[in-house]
Amino acid sequence: MKHKKKTLFLGPFSPPFTGDGVKNDYLREGFETEGIKNIIWFDTIKRQSSSIAFYFKLLRLILGSRQIIFSLNIRGRFTIIPIFWFFSLFSRKRGVLYVIGGTFHKQIENLSTIFRKIFVCMLNSLQGIFVESVALKEGLEQQGVKNVSTIFNPRKDDGTRWQLSNNNKNKAVFISRVTDDKGVTVLMDAIESINKEGIKIILDVYGPLDENYEQYFSERLSYSKGIITYKGILKPDEVQPALQNYHFLALPTFHSGEGLPGILVEAGMTGIPIIITRFNALPEYFKHNESALFVEPCNVESLKNEILRLIDNEDLNNSLTTGILKTIEPFKLENVIIKSLDFLKGKGWRLNSN
Repeated sequence: MKHKKKTLFLGPFSPPFTGDGVKNDYLREGFETEGIKNIIWFDTIKRQSSSIAFYFKLLRLILGSRQIIFSLNIRGRFTIIPIFWFFSLFSRKRGVLYVIGGTFHKQIENLSTIFRKIFVCMLNSLQGIFVESVALKEGLEQQGVKNVSTIFNPRKDDGTRWQLSNNNKNKAVFISRVTDDKGVTVLMDAIESINKEGIKIILDVYGPLDENYEQYFSERLSYSKGIITYKGILKPDEVQPALQNYHFLALPTFHSGEGLPGILVEAGMTGIPIIITRFNALPEYFKHNESALFVEPCNVESLKNEILRLIDNEDLNNSLTTGILKTIEPFKLENVIIKSLDFLKGKGWRLNSN
């Protein structure tokens, strides 16, 4: 078949500028920068074609490809991996999976016993499963999944570096999906409480608005009387330049599927101090008072206290900047791609490069 000697990449791409699409955008850029030219990039978001044409093309590409890279969220994993497994019964195929999100092991655990065993068998037909945290690696291995490796969520460093100044002091920023379980309500509560005590601090919010949260969020913006402002959606290449305009980034998330949000990697590359929750695998990446400030999920007072610590202590700002810049080095796009290529070539993949 036409695509037998080529590599297929399956996953969602931007827009919208959500975590899975942005991650895959960077993976594509990284592979192409390394001179890998024989990859077919297939966007699993159905945009304009009919459903029949879309799924026929998807099936045709999977059937005709010998090497397939999957980079999928929960919906894609549970629908596309079984298709790959079925086709691999009749032809020799190589496959690897980049796992998007941080709770794949829990999703597998929630399956019924028989379906869990079947799906784990399907996963084990893959040569490699790339996860973003040691906690997820261990969780998958406990479910019987093999060939799991830790490869971080990549981001491209544009060289922008943060410095505290009179222009950004006491300006907070939130960049993520705008919804309750990403912590924006808790953050707004903390910011308003600090202002009521006579300490002026503003909050700018960026990110796609969840439909179910939009009305409540709009009411909070109006009530804040200019303390909180919604700034829209940033494109990937706009994030680091925007971050340098703020004193700190706060992401008090308690989203159940949270892995390592890409915005924390971008913040780390910029060097801006971050305030985050002690939740899921986040403490695996950062250390309190060294590379981040941790707060308890859904705790306004905890968040408020750490914000006050940060805006009153310039030395703390400087030490956090130094710490996070060192922490984030393995997440740089070029390092993630090199690690990925080393794995693939070690498994005998044929990848054409300049």
